[in-house]
Amino acid sequence: MSFPAACCNTPPVKATYAAKGTKDKIDDLECYFSGSKASKRGILVNYDIFGMHANVIQLCDILGEMGFYVVLPDLVHGKPLTEAEVGNSETFSSFCKNAGSWETNEPSYQKVLDYFKQNNVESVGAIGFCWGGKMVVTALSKLKGLKGGAIVHPALIEAGDMAKVNAPLMVLPSKDEPDFTAEFDSMKDKAFFSQCFMERFDDMFHGFCGARGDWGNVEQAKRANDAIKLLVEFFNKVL
Repeated sequence: MSFPAACCNTPPVKATYAAKGTKDKIDDLECYFSGSKASKRGILVNYDIFGMHANVIQLCDILGEMGFYVVLPDLVHGKPLTEAEVGNSETFSSFCKNAGSWETNEPSYQKVLDYFKQNNVESVGAIGFCWGGKMVVTALSKLKGLKGGAIVHPALIEAGDMAKVNAPLMVLPSKDEPDFTAEFDSMKDKAFFSQCFMERFDDMFHGFCGARGDWGNVEQAKRANDAIKLLVEFFNKVL
């Protein structure tokens, strides 16, 4: 189980964006909310290792404009990895074992799911970037209430992870991730496999749809938009 090399040695892009949503708390968990609270379809977004980056905020707003009620929990509680920590193997190892572990993040996931239920959201999905991909795949195997999940340039995926999911999964790797074909095919016997989907972005790098994406670059912005369109299409089908 490892991070792609590009994840370990590439800093986030400095970006600015005027957020359209709001920040508030679910109990003691800081979150960014986007979209209409009246929507019956909710999406939990798990950001990458750099936290509340402008790109993930913009992505949440786009999903909100598409009719979903989006909640982006601040899972690392205002302490994402810094540029100085990128490339430090001990820091990554510590992150995986502590702030980035499922045991640490499961309560926050459950808080968001409970929040959606309390607000009459009927169908909930989840999106994970980088290490968030591991969190989403794990959530799909361990938590009740998720109707589908999507993982974008995911990290830490191990053999057997996808075989355990209990809802449709979309997989969008970049050129820097391993070949997930065998792992994806491990879901073939599941009743919902026809709703699963995988497309590899071989012309893009790890993080292009997250904090490492330079959306001021025409080609990167186009490919990020292509990924977002696939996310919208997927969640329109499964939620």
